[in-house]
Amino acid sequence: MTFIIRWKNFSAAMLICFSTFAAADEFHYNNLLIGDRASGMGGAYTAISDDASGMFYNPAGIVYVTDKNFSASVNAFFSQTKRYENVIGGQPFVRKSNALLANYFGIVKPVGKYKFGFSYAVPDSVNEDLSQTVRNVASTVSNYDFTINLNNRDNTYNFGPSFAAAISDNLAFGITLYVHQRDTLIVQNQFLARADGTNQWTNSYFKLSESGFRPIVGITWSPIEKLSLGLTVAQTQLISSDAVRQDTCWDSTATGCVANASPAISFRVPTLTAFDVKRKYPIRTAIGAAYFASSSLLISTDITYHTAVEDPVFGNKVATLDAALGTEYYLNKKWAVRAGVFTNVANTPAIQAGVTNIEEHINLYGGSLSFTHFTGDSSVTLGGSISYGLGQAQIGTSSTDVQDASTFGWTMFLSSSY
Repeated sequence: MTFIIRWKNFSAAMLICFSTFAAADEFHYNNLLIGDRASGMGGAYTAISDDASGMFYNPAGIVYVTDKNFSASVNAFFSQTKRYENVIGGQPFVRKSNALLANYFGIVKPVGKYKFGFSYAVPDSVNEDLSQTVRNVASTVSNYDFTINLNNRDNTYNFGPSFAAAISDNLAFGITLYVHQRDTLIVQNQFLARADGTNQWTNSYFKLSESGFRPIVGITWSPIEKLSLGLTVAQTQLISSDAVRQDTCWDSTATGCVANASPAISFRVPTLTAFDVKRKYPIRTAIGAAYFASSSLLISTDITYHTAVEDPVFGNKVATLDAALGTEYYLNKKWAVRAGVFTNVANTPAIQAGVTNIEEHINLYGGSLSFTHFTGDSSVTLGGSISYGLGQAQIGTSSTDVQDASTFGWTMFLSSSY
């Protein structure tokens, strides 16, 4: 069923058939850092989580929120560029995605000895508009000009309540029950103008809407003074998934679209396919440790594991292991600086020679930095992160050619908390 994201050209004479237009970044799991303090520390937050963003990373940590009411909101601008070398006529193929979004909001309130909260998170978002034309591409059949236009909108939303309780003085338990909602819309047009005067146009339309739940269960434990350990387990479970795909082809030759040939032109009648196959999500396990070296210095690390999945919709995924390391230092009572490094490895197998229809494989590595200013009971944080990776991809659906590929992404965020 991987055809859902594989846009195939219908022309036998046309050599370019783009295949890897995935909805969102299906090839990585840690696409957006969540929360202000956690984002500045590269996402190394499982063993801390003692503010509103803890409901996303480890709900057990909110048991240590000391304020009567604690809230935080984060607004972020995310940009990513993917570059594939030697795709069309020796020229590169570049995809760019930008998104401005409020990617987190949370509030925590104590009720007796328990803590309750509610949060909203956007862990993945893509807003991609692509338009590219390559002229006079050499072909064994006929030289041609090739134009492609792609519009890709894909957003994942998590929102729901959290609960945390202290089991003992150094052990806490928490759970977050997110509602999962994902909406995807991909429209792609390709136009081929051959040197002999013939033309071909193809259109692909794909829409997906899925709903479900994403429970997060976590614990925090402080075995000795200044050391905190954290553990969380989470998995998205779908209740419903509705998708529609439609493909259309028109060619001024009699055989360009293969089907419905006429004496002058060929035309493939739009085929509308609806299906409700539910995609599979991996089990996510995160283990973290935080060392409170002093009242001013904190060092934290996380290791995150995603299980392999056999996904009938977006293709099978291999298991991944990611790591993050972060630090926080208070310059004085009014200023704090945070920094971190992290990995975001590909959930696809390494590309092998001589194989067709395989997904891209690019491991990403990144860093983050933020500054926070405290005023009374509130704070404002400004920060950002970057990520970069080199790998390989296979753009053609029926070709064994492999392209060198690179990805560069950056995020700027502004947040406030009370």
